[in-house]
Amino acid sequence: MVYNKITASTIPESYKKSVYRVWNFGDDVLDERGDWIREICDYSIHIPTDDCSHVPGFEVRDNDFAKPLINKELAIKKGEQFVYAYGDRLFTFDQLEKTIQALIDNPSTRRAYIPLYNWSDNSKFVEDVPCWVGLQFLLRKGNLNLIDTFRSNDLFYAYPSDVYGARVLQYYVADRIGASVGWITEHAGSMHIRMTDEDAVLKFLS
Repeated sequence: MVYNKITASTIPESYKKSVYRVWNFGDDVLDERGDWIREICDYSIHIPTDDCSHVPGFEVRDNDFAKPLINKELAIKKGEQFVYAYGDRLFTFDQLEKTIQALIDNPSTRRAYIPLYNWSDNSKFVEDVPCWVGLQFLLRKGNLNLIDTFRSNDLFYAYPSDVYGARVLQYYVADRIGASVGWITEHAGSMHIRMTDEDAVLKFLS
């Protein structure tokens, strides 16, 4: 059995499958912050539908995360509050607009890629760095598909909002270029659950 790849029809289904998979088949690792996690490396989630539903209980958090990804004013405001903010990075140097224009100018482009992790993030003086490192849009057969890449993803706490936000961004770009929404695939170098969430995880899986 391949443990590091799943396919699901909806975001909630991908969450439930992944929590079960990582919790039951992951390896326990002591991370650089001194916290124990359970992880599966090189983990992929593929959602072949255009589903954009919430994992129950994450609605408010999902919307708070997603709105600054498609609203420049909110993105800048959030960027002023945190060491880094994804919306702020999307709009820096007009990355999002240039990506949209690239898809309009050349629908089959392989260059509709937005990096969210900068070289400066590797500085030893930076205490926190982005988990979400990049996204690539691929327009094929009238459908806008998205490959979403994370260096690290806190599955139990952060994944629902991360994938929902990416999906909202995918819908936004698809609408701007007049395309339908296709599949989304997330790749995570480390898909993990913090062991401090054990009680909540066991309750969720019961």
